[in-house]
Amino acid sequence: MKFRYFLLLLMVTPLYEAAGQSHSGFSLSVTGSYAPTLTIYTDDIQNSASIGIQASYFDEDYTRMEYGFHYSRGYNNSVSYLMGLSAAAVFQITDGLRLKPGLGVQEFKMADRSCRTTWRSILDTIFDVDKQCRDDSHTSFIGFISLEYQLAEPFSLFLHTTYRTILSSVRKETETVLLEGPNGETVERTNYTTDRSFYGSGTAVGAGFRIYFN
Repeated sequence: MKFRYFLLLLMVTPLYEAAGQSHSGFSLSVTGSYAPTLTIYTDDIQNSASIGIQASYFDEDYTRMEYGFHYSRGYNNSVSYLMGLSAAAVFQITDGLRLKPGLGVQEFKMADRSCRTTWRSILDTIFDVDKQCRDDSHTSFIGFISLEYQLAEPFSLFLHTTYRTILSSVRKETETVLLEGPNGETVERTNYTTDRSFYGSGTAVGAGFRIYFN
């Protein structure tokens, strides 16, 4: 992934003074991120890079918060994609400069999962009906700070840094037992247990550009 060229493009883009975000509206952003080490359960992924898109809504009238839906790919060949939600407070520092601290919850979808569609995994979680969907779960909680500079309307550039923790639920085989079937045949059954762990996954930095639809 040519992440270095993405950052270079953002660095050499000229900055023009513009008015700050003054009313509610939607926006769409593209983000590139880099993590020196990304820990997922027992795997330490080195030099992890990703590209993502985010659709956001800024509520200026009531909460002065920005709410976003994020989807990204990359990280490592063991990760299929990451998807999640976030919320950030918006502080106007100057006319063109904004500071956005926030929190998010996301989930890593792994490449080797059995359940390929979200609705199947939701049904299995609620009703326990699909044994093929009992995949390992890696839910991510992030804290982040973003610094955004408004270009000529409706464009802006931003830098961000994040810290990630993960709650993992991993099925592990405990034993295999032989049982006698109703007709005297031998049936093999494998027993599993769920190993749950909560841990720090690491920090990341990134940059991106945003377009506002006001």
